[in-house]
Amino acid sequence: MKRTTTFNNDLPAAEATRLWQQFGLDDTNELAFENLAMTLGVLVFDGPLNSADAWLLRKGNKGLMRVSDSIREPGRRRFAIAHELGHWKLHQSVTQLVSCTTEDMVARYQGSSPEVEANVFAAELLMPLHLFRPAIEEPPTAKLINCLADRFETSRTSTAFRITELTQRSFLIVLSKSGHVKWWQASEALQNKIWIRQNKPVPSSSVAAQCFNGQESPTTPQEVPLNDWLTRNNTNAESIFEDVIPMPEYDQVLSLLWLD
Repeated sequence: MKRTTTFNNDLPAAEATRLWQQFGLDDTNELAFENLAMTLGVLVFDGPLNSADAWLLRKGNKGLMRVSDSIREPGRRRFAIAHELGHWKLHQSVTQLVSCTTEDMVARYQGSSPEVEANVFAAELLMPLHLFRPAIEEPPTAKLINCLADRFETSRTSTAFRITELTQRSFLIVLSKSGHVKWWQASEALQNKIWIRQNKPVPSSSVAAQCFNGQESPTTPQEVPLNDWLTRNNTNAESIFEDVIPMPEYDQVLSLLWLD
């Protein structure tokens, strides 16, 4: 996943904000997505999908959206619906049938422009700037991510990703699968200063490694060597705090790392 982007995020974010204003929403608990989609002309239903989280079929001003019935987490399902609504609002002239994978749902800086824009729209719709930014002033621990995910009814991964987009801290997240780095994302304060090689084994000194080795993860953030995580380090720091969110059902660990 690349760290820089040429995409303009203003338009999709503004379109999500317009929906909040159009429907007079004050808080995220008022977002009933099936009702919102129906008002916009889209019927949402669950069903089997072999290789996608969701697809959207458009015909004129009416649409059908199927969401994979294999999605377990309500927050992930809400993001999938919000992502497809992003396509519906932003890409009327270019999409008649769109099918989106799990990888599409985390694209911000890699992937096609429509997928990136749909994710920006979804993030702003689910975690609007005016409510989310005031809630991320404290350190981005697993406890904070879990609390925010409950409040905004989002997945923990999309919640942590949103923090990287909005925080002023030197913060990054790393999603590891089967003991190897699958993707990572850094906040603006760390962009162009660090790099992690994709598919790199998680460092043996990390809390993530403890999780993959079957050890019980610490209940508080741990200070770990920064260079063990990084392929390139252009900061002056030698250590970083790590907290983790284990996801054993997917053989994955989400590492939350920040400089003090």
